[in-house]
Amino acid sequence: MTVNFMAKGKGKKSSVSHDNMKVTGVVALLFLAVVVFFLFFSKPKEEPLPKKGLGVHKVFKAPVVKKFKHLPPAAFTSPWASPKFSSGGGGKIAIIIDDWGQSVSNCKYLKEIAEPLEVSILPGLRHTKDVARCAVLYNKTTMLHLPLEALYNNDFYPPDYIIRTTMTTALVQKILNEDLEQLPSIQGVNNHMGSKATGDETLMRIIFKELKKKRLFFVDSMTARNSVCARLADSMDLAFSKRDVFLDNVNTREAIIKQIMILAQKARHRGYAVAIGHDRHLTMQVLEEQIPWLESQGFEIVSIKDLLKKR
Repeated sequence: MTVNFMAKGKGKKSSVSHDNMKVTGVVALLFLAVVVFFLFFSKPKEEPLPKKGLGVHKVFKAPVVKKFKHLPPAAFTSPWASPKFSSGGGGKIAIIIDDWGQSVSNCKYLKEIAEPLEVSILPGLRHTKDVARCAVLYNKTTMLHLPLEALYNNDFYPPDYIIRTTMTTALVQKILNEDLEQLPSIQGVNNHMGSKATGDETLMRIIFKELKKKRLFFVDSMTARNSVCARLADSMDLAFSKRDVFLDNVNTREAIIKQIMILAQKARHRGYAVAIGHDRHLTMQVLEEQIPWLESQGFEIVSIKDLLKKR
């Protein structure tokens, strides 16, 4: 029994060893196969080269002042960008800067920016006359930024500072002429607010008559869609233009550069465009940086008065 058991057990032990060798061989083959597959088939694929032109239509990114000064803003690598044109070939651009008179801190830009700018000054403020003198000194066109009634306004203004639709003809003439007398150097007028007033033909006719007597032009700031100014100015033969783009309704570098891009697009398409910005440090700084780039692309920065002559 014992011998039989031992003999039987010896035969079983040999069989088990043989099976283990088979398993070991299979495992080794599988391991080798994995190594071969890894070496030959799992090699990292090379990324395809980007197609020409891709990567330029990015979100508008504001340039850093020192790095990008006098270079094209990043936003111009957009679908709106156009090839370089010869001088003047990109269209004419006039730029009005509103709301001057509260401070003279940005007058330095009137010296630093050699190109024409319109300086539109609010009447009756502490520095109204100081800004006018600064603008004349640096050969910038001065304008009256005439306060006109808005549909909605929560800001405080002194009595009879804003010309309203309910005023008599005599009062309208009085306020307008007093405002004009503060700024003897002005060549034109544009409206401050005025979303209600510019839609009132009776009021605007009174104003336009006075402007025509003094040979002043009028620029509609386009604060209302129902403005009657263009039609009325045409019928009265008053020198007239209107705003195409607001530069800084959103007071960030990125937003201002985006608006400059839109301005360039309009000027390129139509041959001219008019922009309005405000007496803010950032607005003036961005203009100083980017006007040279506009000129390098064939745009001509002109005064409103010249634009009216050349159209």
